[in-house]
Amino acid sequence: MIKFNFSDFLYPHRLLYWRHLLWKTQFQKPEILEKLQWKLFSDILDHCFNKVPYYQQLFHKIGLKRADFQSLNDLTRLPIIDRYVLLENAQQFKATDFNKYKPLKIRTSGTTGAPMNVYWDKGSNILELLCQYRHFSWSGYKLGDGILDIRSVVFQDEKKFKWNWKCKSLELSSDYINAENIDYYADLLRKYKIKLWRGYPQSIDYLCRLLNNAGIDDVKPQAVISVSVNILDYQRRFIETWTGKPLCDNYGSIEHIALICQCPHGGYHIAPEYGIVEIIKEDGTPAQPGEEGRIVATGLHNKAFPLLRYDTLDYAIASDKTCTCGRTLPLIEHLTGRINEFILTSNGKWVSGPHFPIQVANDIKKSQLIQEKQKPCTYIYCTNGKI
Repeated sequence: MIKFNFSDFLYPHRLLYWRHLLWKTQFQKPEILEKLQWKLFSDILDHCFNKVPYYQQLFHKIGLKRADFQSLNDLTRLPIIDRYVLLENAQQFKATDFNKYKPLKIRTSGTTGAPMNVYWDKGSNILELLCQYRHFSWSGYKLGDGILDIRSVVFQDEKKFKWNWKCKSLELSSDYINAENIDYYADLLRKYKIKLWRGYPQSIDYLCRLLNNAGIDDVKPQAVISVSVNILDYQRRFIETWTGKPLCDNYGSIEHIALICQCPHGGYHIAPEYGIVEIIKEDGTPAQPGEEGRIVATGLHNKAFPLLRYDTLDYAIASDKTCTCGRTLPLIEHLTGRINEFILTSNGKWVSGPHFPIQVANDIKKSQLIQEKQKPCTYIYCTNGKI
């Protein structure tokens, strides 16, 4: 749950421009989307050649010139980088005019155990805000509707919840909710008139089961969005059965380079205006429809801290299909793995293990969790979404 400040998004002209364009491009022909992507990529590529030390050194080392890039097909001339390259060269990824873009420093927990800092600038913040808003709108969300943000997280104070009036968001930690206090949390959902639930799927599933067991059915959401972790089949079935609404998955990255949004019809739509998404097999070649590969993404808006062909270490199945919703945005078949592991406690709660170390201490380079004692029943949350 990252602090929301209006000043990070308050650029009226850019907001209005992209609000109009994003609602239009989702139904445009693929060639128009490709033309827009090329325009945005050309702009960020010019910036990297002229003002980003890491890429200036890389291009010189491997002999790349700006003239070598004539279409999106030339993107593959660039080597793939990963978080370890980023950790070793963090300062070099900052543009020489870094401060011009009013960057916001974000510390990521590091789902592979290695935390790092990334930066969001005003351009990427606006696209993140509007692309998420567009996704929510597919399920009927309107600006001003109350949002529940529920995750497995440790609050830094004694509060049982946080109300963010700026975006009408009620922030809850599923770690604090149980059968004994479920009435209290149901009252919060009523008080703040929550219409959209968003959060970790295991947290949403847990809350639904507690409400169901308590016989509370007057706080059901009008829309449900899962984030950060693969949704398991049994979780989806129960959430959709209890709420009566389709659960729409949402894949994003802390680096602001890729966004994949599931619509109520089931399609996993890539947001091509936000970033370029490639599905790459282990041998480095593009995955064909039906094949699995890693999500490699290129951000199109973050000039303060640009990332080109960044390996997210997350997996998806490539697709060339179209969605029955009518949107022409490119699709993946589905997400098959996020490298974010969770622990199932003895009382049946999923908690986010990798997040805990950096919430209690700074300057941690790498963390590891060790289970010292074998329990009668041991569960492992696998990266491929299966137990």
